[in-house]
Amino acid sequence: MTETLYLHLRHGDVAPRVLLTGDPARVDRISDKILERSRIISRHREFVVATGIHHGQPISVVSAGIGAPSTAIAIEELAQLGVKTIVRIGTMLGILAPIGSVVLATGAARFEGASGWYLPPPYPAIPHWGLVESLSEVARRYHLDVRHGLTVTHDAFYASLAPQVVGRKPVDLEVPKRAGALTLDMESALVFTLGMVLGLQAASMCLVTVQAQPFTTLAMDARAALETQLIKAALDGLIAFEG
Repeated sequence: MTETLYLHLRHGDVAPRVLLTGDPARVDRISDKILERSRIISRHREFVVATGIHHGQPISVVSAGIGAPSTAIAIEELAQLGVKTIVRIGTMLGILAPIGSVVLATGAARFEGASGWYLPPPYPAIPHWGLVESLSEVARRYHLDVRHGLTVTHDAFYASLAPQVVGRKPVDLEVPKRAGALTLDMESALVFTLGMVLGLQAASMCLVTVQAQPFTTLAMDARAALETQLIKAALDGLIAFEG
């Protein structure tokens, strides 16, 4: 293999440990303000890749856009390059988890379509528990409001997560609440499933920035401050984890 198809990477471009996020701008911020000796390796479509140093260890940050299909492309190509540990960071919609909390999902309901191409639906989507424990311990040292529990992963944002935003009937949360689901998102089930299938250590650590019902959002200044804490905790947790 000379170069991966979408990430445009070669062997040696990425570290064994990766923060995976949706927003390409988040990669730029982490590269510019948090990592040391960081450089942008590639930019192509929604995929931006930076590699740098954190506490003396190499770390890469990769964006994959919104949703499971593009996230699957990124993880598949990262696995080809020898990546072993992936932590999804980003945002979620709260059901039982309050705005401003950080959810370390212990499993994900698979209502997106991409993971079904890897495992049949009866197989649960679960993270690597040792990695979850490492992230949880560090996040509490950062005084983040850490919650553990189920997230529900869907494909269609306006149809399944926030229909009221476009003037439709609000999402029915009766079943997710009965299941004790903390949040809704669009990637975690795929991240966990691919971690299981490809032999990766995978976890999802996200900030609740929106309450699903009634639809309310976290103030931008509070969001920025909490997101910075989340990123630093995720990086520290990756470094502390010995898988």
